[in-house]
Amino acid sequence: MVSTNSLGIMVDIIRFCRTTKDKDKIVTRLSLNDVQTASYLAILTRQRLISHNDGDYVVTETGQSYLSSYDRFRKIRF
Repeated sequence: MVSTNSLGIMVDIIRFCRTTKDKDKIVTRLSLNDVQTASYLAILTRQRLISHNDGDYVVTETGQSYLSSYDRFRKIRF
């Protein structure tokens, strides 16, 4: 299931980028437009949750740690 709120979309992008993905794959997978995708990718790279290299995006160690924390919180919360 693809999220519709900003935090959920960013988490979906981080999860999807566990293996290297290009922007087009992210756009297609998450049903976002180019502007939305560029905005989310800029935020995630600025926060060092994903890295950008030669047009491809991949999750960083910081991003992996964030996902682990996010998942633990979701288990406690629900």
